[in-house]
Amino acid sequence: MRPRVCFALWAVWSMRADACIHHLQSRNPSPPSMTRRSRPGARTKTAIRNVRVFNGISIEPPRTVIMDGEFIDIDPRGVETTIDAQGRILIPGLIDSHVHVNDVDGLETMTSFGVTTAMVMLRGHGGLCDVQLAGLPAVGPDTQHAKMFNMSSGQLLYPTADPDAAVSYAFGNKSDFYKITAEKNGPSQEMQTALVKSTHERGKLAMTHAANALSWKQAVLSGTDGIQHTATDAPIDADVLTQAGAAGQFSTPTMNMARYTFSNPILLGQMGRTPNSPDSYAQVKANVKAIRAAGIPILAGTDAVGTLLPGVTIPFGLTLHYELQNLVEATGMEPAEALAAATLVAARHHRLHDRGVIAPGMRADLVLLNSDPLANISNTLDIARVWVGGVEYAPVANGKEAAAASPNPSGTVG
Repeated sequence: MRPRVCFALWAVWSMRADACIHHLQSRNPSPPSMTRRSRPGARTKTAIRNVRVFNGISIEPPRTVIMDGEFIDIDPRGVETTIDAQGRILIPGLIDSHVHVNDVDGLETMTSFGVTTAMVMLRGHGGLCDVQLAGLPAVGPDTQHAKMFNMSSGQLLYPTADPDAAVSYAFGNKSDFYKITAEKNGPSQEMQTALVKSTHERGKLAMTHAANALSWKQAVLSGTDGIQHTATDAPIDADVLTQAGAAGQFSTPTMNMARYTFSNPILLGQMGRTPNSPDSYAQVKANVKAIRAAGIPILAGTDAVGTLLPGVTIPFGLTLHYELQNLVEATGMEPAEALAAATLVAARHHRLHDRGVIAPGMRADLVLLNSDPLANISNTLDIARVWVGGVEYAPVANGKEAAAASPNPSGTVG
């Protein structure tokens, strides 16, 4: 493995405090796996013939898609490999807009499920899911995040801190975007607004963790670009939603993490909640419906962490497919809109202009499906082949079998 990648993996593992309120991993995790299970394939100029392409809205009639190296091409000359797709469906590689993966094993699992880009708190590794990094987040002292992850004073953002210095440190250490943690005793409204301003002055994106109604309001008022999670405790104020829509802010509600949490008394307890608290998965669903109705773009993200607690696993890869199902079932999205939330819409709002659609000059991040996801969104699990930057990943996951072995929880404790 290249030394730079090794260092990036180690850095992410050592900065586990970057995780969200839901991320209850052990404070003494075992060292991350650095060994690939599979040997990366070679890039060849490949023509996929008789394939029906998802264009972000609908599925087009059969045509030929050509991969030349890392990108999609239109020149048929020099094709070395030809694949007859026999009318199967080709979609852009899926984008998980909020996930926490800290080792190569996790990247391989995600890739096997067709996830080719992940917004996480690590850099790419040839032929595996490409990742975008957030560095040390803005976490206030005496907060749940600070306590849960035993953060040192040097890792915390105090009320007297210089927001520009905090942002400069993050981007000076190769962060791709800046993360702010809004929570009880977290950064003040003034601090959040200043952090976002400093981030924007550098031409970068700000993302804000907001898992309750007050934090959601703070995130909107700060001018942050993306709001991660949604309120579990109360409806989001209608005026707040209107302002977020007018400002062009987007939402990554991570419904499936909430669904896992509200299906498990242990997780509820770890979050300081009880079955009698106002927090619920029903409130999550209602808020996401309201977010969509307000015209706020919704991105598909999972908050997946792998093994969370003994006997509790939030699986990488599989949960993104569950998130798409949640968006359809809980918000009334059509399957095409949900699929766009993990492809075109996610790429656009994360400013990843080289992916998210299948077109000449774009990255050859591709997933070949055996069945039509617009007929049933669960068909995204019916995966035939996966390519990341023109490199085929094999073996792919048996999505239907994985779902049967690890079904989506109910979202209701009991």
